[in-house]
Amino acid sequence: MQRYALLLSMLLFSQSALADGGGTSPATVELSNLLPPPPAAGSIAAKHDLQVVLSTQKARTAADMAAAKADAERSVFRFADVFGMSFQASALPKTAAFFTRTAALDKEAVKEAKDYWQHPRPSEVSSQVHPLSKEKANDWSYPSGHSTFGYTTAVLLANMVPEKRADIFARADVYAEHRIVMGVHFPSDIEAGHLAGTVIADDILRDPSYQADYQAARTELRHALGLPADPAPASSPMPAATAVH
Repeated sequence: MQRYALLLSMLLFSQSALADGGGTSPATVELSNLLPPPPAAGSIAAKHDLQVVLSTQKARTAADMAAAKADAERSVFRFADVFGMSFQASALPKTAAFFTRTAALDKEAVKEAKDYWQHPRPSEVSSQVHPLSKEKANDWSYPSGHSTFGYTTAVLLANMVPEKRADIFARADVYAEHRIVMGVHFPSDIEAGHLAGTVIADDILRDPSYQADYQAARTELRHALGLPADPAPASSPMPAATAVH
């Protein structure tokens, strides 16, 4: 967790520095300049990555596999577990449009990074891995595109509905971990997706060209959930010296 926090702070600082030095928009994010490289073949980290995939494969149940296959859909509406069954595209057209735009941005950014590292998927590293889906040719493993989208989505949803922040991020964790259950990604791919998604979401939240769509989706979603237009400000804990007993 400490390593992740350190890497994330470095990535966000790098993005801010790039923006201050001439400006970048989410459409030009180059993750290959920001993420750490994947584990080198034959390294201790790579061996650990493979062992986690094999252990997960051995332990996965029919229910696990069904849930993982369902999460292969790259859609904000996989977060209906958090918001309820009314959380669907037909009822939330502005939300659907905003996250469709987000998914396209994620895919573009991740493709650049995947093509840069060309890191093989688990089944290409070991014949012992039996994936639950066949991925496209030359669609490399690092970083995980689904995980990137899941965490980009989580950051954005958590800013729209901070009342459900913990549940949103818990769902994003499961969404990402299902890529390991599927046997199509390593843990390092998932961690890189977590970092990448957070960086991309941060850019979206700061990019003026996204603000109108973001605000429209936020207003629509909060209204559909029966929440006030703006969340209540977080309350600060009372200092110990003035606490009433």
